[in-house]
Amino acid sequence: MKKIYIQIPAYRDSELGPTLLDLIAKAENADALRIGVLWQRAEGDTLPAAVRANPNVEIIERSYVESGGCNWARAQLQSRWQGEPYTLFLDSHHRFIPAWDRHVIEMYEALKRTGIQKPLITTYLPPYDPMNDPAGRSLDPLQIHGRSRERGMLIYLVAHPIPKWRSLKGPIPARFASLHFVFADGAFNQEIILDDQVYFFGDEVVLALRAFTHGYDLFHPHYVLGWHLYNRTSTRTTHWEDHSDYNERNERSCDRLRDIFLGIDDEALGPQRTVDDYESMIRDKLIRC
Repeated sequence: MKKIYIQIPAYRDSELGPTLLDLIAKAENADALRIGVLWQRAEGDTLPAAVRANPNVEIIERSYVESGGCNWARAQLQSRWQGEPYTLFLDSHHRFIPAWDRHVIEMYEALKRTGIQKPLITTYLPPYDPMNDPAGRSLDPLQIHGRSRERGMLIYLVAHPIPKWRSLKGPIPARFASLHFVFADGAFNQEIILDDQVYFFGDEVVLALRAFTHGYDLFHPHYVLGWHLYNRTSTRTTHWEDHSDYNERNERSCDRLRDIFLGIDDEALGPQRTVDDYESMIRDKLIRC
C-alpha cells in the first residue's frame, strides 16, 4: 500500500512536468507515493514521457473549457483517496528538498508523539524562479498572516520569514493554511471535502477554519521543504483568464464564505471547535461589518 496520496490540480501549466519529475526524484521513497493529477489542459499541452510512463502517477485529463476551478479539481482528486495513511495537497509548480517525504513525515510523527492527535502541516513555500533555478531559491521558511479583506471578510493572506527559525527544534503553531502545501492524515479527504462553491480567494482561510473546527491543529514547518512559483505570467494561464464570468463566480464565492464564517452553513464546520474559538486563536474577526 502506498504511504502518501499526493493531489495536484494543474491548469494549463508548463511547470507541471518539471514539478512531477522533481517531486519523484527528490523523494527518499518514491515507490511509496501515489500521485493524482487533475490535468486541465489545452490542445497541444504535453507531459514528459517519463511522467506518462511512471506507474505511481495517475493523470486524469480534462479540457480546460470544462474546468470549474481549483477547488472543483481538488474535490475530484480527494474522492480518489484509497486509504493511504498520509495525504499531501500541492500545486503544479514546485521544487523540493532531497528526501522531502521523510522530512515531512518525521515532522508529523514528532507532533503526534507530543500529544497532538490531528496535526496539519501547512505553509506558503518560499519562491523559486524557473529562469534562475536553483540560484534564486530562498532558504527562509515562512509564516502566514492575515493581510486584507473583501466585503468585510478576512480573505487575503501574506507570508513572512519565521523569526529565528534556525534555532527551532520543531514545527511552530500556525493560524492559517496554504492550499499549495497541506500534509495531514489521509482521512482528511473524507472529513473535509474542498468546497467547489469557493472559487479562489478565501479558500485558504475557510480551509483553516474548517480544519480547526474538525479538531486539526495547524503547524508551519520550521525549515524549508520545497519552493513554490508565485509568478503566473510566464508559465501558466489562470482560470479567470479563460473564463469570463470571474465576477459572478467571485460573488457566489463571497456569499458562500460569509455563510460559513457566520455559521449559517454549519454543515461545513466540525463539532470539536467553533468559529469563535478560531477567531480567538487568530486574534481577529473573520468578518467586520
